[in-house]
Amino acid sequence: MSPRAAWRLEALGYGPVYHYVAGKADWLAAGLPTVTAADRPARVADVMDRDVPTCAPGDRVVDVVVRLDRQSDGICVVMNDARVVQGRLRLDRVDPADARLVEEVMEPGPVTVRADAPLAGTIERMRDRKAASVIISDPDGVLLGVLRRRSEED
Repeated sequence: MSPRAAWRLEALGYGPVYHYVAGKADWLAAGLPTVTAADRPARVADVMDRDVPTCAPGDRVVDVVVRLDRQSDGICVVMNDARVVQGRLRLDRVDPADARLVEEVMEPGPVTVRADAPLAGTIERMRDRKAASVIISDPDGVLLGVLRRRSEED
């Protein structure tokens, strides 16, 4: 919102109010909280799983496999120290005893979706591409979560 509007809202007793320079579209794409009409279409941020298995490019594959014990949908999001998505490790496509580094076997630059993407359209695209999950990131590529397609959505 504009600085003038923020000051006016604070004068009326609302708070805290922030002047977010990047704008509303960036705020929504980052999955930040909003107040919206109850009848708006669902967004990816409304249902994404924020508890996502992660690993670093410098981790060893064998250590990641042991740590995750083939949990969730079998993916580990590879991210750097700033939580920026670097790749995806598909546990069903690696040798559990592989001592190489994750960065050597990961799928680099996986497709990501913004948190404000319409849920119905995203699920439809996932169904068309037979994707079980999609990584959700903010406009800077920082991991926010994963959207998983349920079997009843097939």
